[in-house]
Amino acid sequence: MIRKIFDVLDDWRKLPAYQLERRADIFFAIYLDKIIKSKYNKTIKLILPEFPVRAGDVVHDHKRPDLSYKIDYAVLCDDDRTVYLIELKTDQGSRRPEQDAYLNKAKELNIPGLIKGIIRIYHATDQKYKKKYDYLINKLSQIGWINRENIELKNTAKDYDITVVYIQPRNEQNLADTISFDDICSFLTDQDDLTKRFVESLKEWRQDPS
Repeated sequence: MIRKIFDVLDDWRKLPAYQLERRADIFFAIYLDKIIKSKYNKTIKLILPEFPVRAGDVVHDHKRPDLSYKIDYAVLCDDDRTVYLIELKTDQGSRRPEQDAYLNKAKELNIPGLIKGIIRIYHATDQKYKKKYDYLINKLSQIGWINRENIELKNTAKDYDITVVYIQPRNEQNLADTISFDDICSFLTDQDDLTKRFVESLKEWRQDPS
């Protein structure tokens, strides 16, 4: 079944409307600890997928400021000083200047600014859609970024050393904070069936399907 899963991904990524990264992101996620340890010698404490960034905080005069952009993974390391904001690209051509800009703005806001935005999003969200945000708030409370007392949310986050990281098929410009699929292949030396088959697909995914 492992081989069949990746055979399907290898095949379907060549279709016009198929978005590989939305299906494959779980495999990158389960190896993030090994990737970050190998690249930066840091140990992960918590991964927050689809981390929300308030649109009005990163785009000037946004028409709907309490909507959110999503960062693929916000990663807190166990030294309690380091956070990586990680964007996954399975298509080399899908980098966008607009996205680069809001990721850099998110870095400038640092964690207190990002948490301020999340609290504003939470209060602006209709009650019937709040359940998932409640779950996120609970996670942020556990790591000390929010103090929750009944309905009151207090921003208790501190500044971190933040790095924006791209995981993408190739690092043609040899950028310091870009992790290529070749890099990941070199990091993943385990010989279990899942890892070996994932590495096989990564070697294929280095090349654009077109």
